Amino acid sequence: MFEELRYRWELRKHLEQYRATSKAFEEMPDDDPEKAGEEPRYKWVMGRELGWQEFAIARFRSKYLVGQAYKYHVPVPEDEDSWEQGARTDETVLTPAAAQKLRADIRAEQKADWDYWASKVTLGLALIGSIFGVLAFFKR
Repeated sequence: MFEELRYRWELRKHLEQYRATSKAFEEMPDDDPEKAGEEPRYKWVMGRELGWQEFAIARFRSKYLVGQAYKYHVPVPEDEDSWEQGARTDETVLTPAAAQKLRADIRAEQKADWDYWASKVTLGLALIGSIFGVLAFFKR
């Protein structure tokens, strides 16, 4: 539970930074193509930064999903269609479709695990309640 909260908190920080950068990128004036060699191309650099942030978010999500898949014994997709390689890096991240399927498989396994433990706890509470009921009956 706390692992999920930490993941969501960290993802929220990534997304807030991405939103701020994206807003600054939209408000930034276009680079002047006539002065391409004379002055820095700020909008182009900001666009590259946005691309890097998108990849960092995808990498963060992929690492979390793969970790959860190992934890719940869900098979991680190994085919080439499920993974895409980032530009200028050797790292690969899950495609959105593969991430969605893996997330659904993990949730199904989490639900099955929760149902198992919920039934055991319910049985334990029922036994404790019946023991107290029998003790209260014979106490009279």
